[in-house]
Amino acid sequence: MLTPSTVSPSTVGGVQIRERDDDEDEPPRVGPEPDFAWGRTANPNSVDGELQNLAAFGAGLARLSGPRRTAARVIVGLVLLGLVLAILFSIVSIVRIW
Repeated sequence: MLTPSTVSPSTVGGVQIRERDDDEDEPPRVGPEPDFAWGRTANPNSVDGELQNLAAFGAGLARLSGPRRTAARVIVGLVLLGLVLAILFSIVSIVRIW
């Protein structure tokens, strides 16, 4: 509910206008802040951040052993296989259109 302390009445053309004090413009944001997870210092939305993400992923895979490592390798293999199949099907469909 609006209280008298947060509303400043003013009159424009015979009509009373109420403005809230918290309707001011917000300060401009510079950009997303890096999350500094796993010692990363770059913005995760930049090229440097993506390279650090890949390095952290590779380091995590290197620490795995036994059945977890096997499961991770199978999953990564399936993801890469899906990527390759998508690229191949795209190329084939483009060639068929010509």
